[in-house]
Amino acid sequence: MRRATIFALSLSVLVAALPQPGRAQIFKYTDERGQNSYVDGLENVPERYRAVALPLGFRNLPAALPSKDAAATARPSGTTMIKYTPGQRIMVDVKINGGVTSQLLLDTGADRTMISPRVLTAAGVSITKPVATGQITGVTGTDKISYVVVDSLEVGEARVGKMPVGSYELAGTGTGDGLLGRDFLDQFNVNIDGGKGVLTLSPR
Repeated sequence: MRRATIFALSLSVLVAALPQPGRAQIFKYTDERGQNSYVDGLENVPERYRAVALPLGFRNLPAALPSKDAAATARPSGTTMIKYTPGQRIMVDVKINGGVTSQLLLDTGADRTMISPRVLTAAGVSITKPVATGQITGVTGTDKISYVVVDSLEVGEARVGKMPVGSYELAGTGTGDGLLGRDFLDQFNVNIDGGKGVLTLSPR
C-alpha cells in the first residue's frame, strides 16, 4: 500500500528490535490537510515538505524473533470489514486466544504486533518466559521488550494462529493496548477504501 493511504498510523517507529546498523531515521511531516505522516529517511519525505520535516530520533528496526519451528504461524482464515473515520487512526478490536478482547492501533508501518503485558496476562499468556527479547530505541533512550507466543489473534472473522507478539506497554500514545502490525496484516490482503472509511482483510 502507498504511504499516503495508511493515514499515518503513527507508531511504526516503536517497532521492537535488536540493534542493526545503517537503518534510516524516522521523519514526521504534516501535509496541507493537517495530516501527519511518518516515513523512513528524509529522502522519502515529499520534496515540498522536507524543509519542515521533523526527525524523531527513532530508527525503524526489524525485530529478531524465534524461528518458525519455535512458533509456527497457522494458516490465516476469515474475511472481515472494519469501519473507521477517514483521516483518523484505525483502532480495531482484537481477540486474543479466543477470549480476551483488546483495542489495538492498526499500523501498517509496524513490523511487529505489540500488546500490553496486562492484556496478555489476562488472556492467559505467560509473560515471564519469553521466546525472544529485543530493544526499542527512541528519543528517551533504549528499552527492553520481550516476545511471547499467543495461540491466536482474531479481528472479526480474520484469524491467525500461533504467532509471537511483543509484550510491551505503550504509554500515553493513543494506541489503546498496543499495535497490530504487519506480522498479522501481511497474512491477509488489505484493502482500504478511504472514501467510504472501510478496511477489508481477506486471506491471501
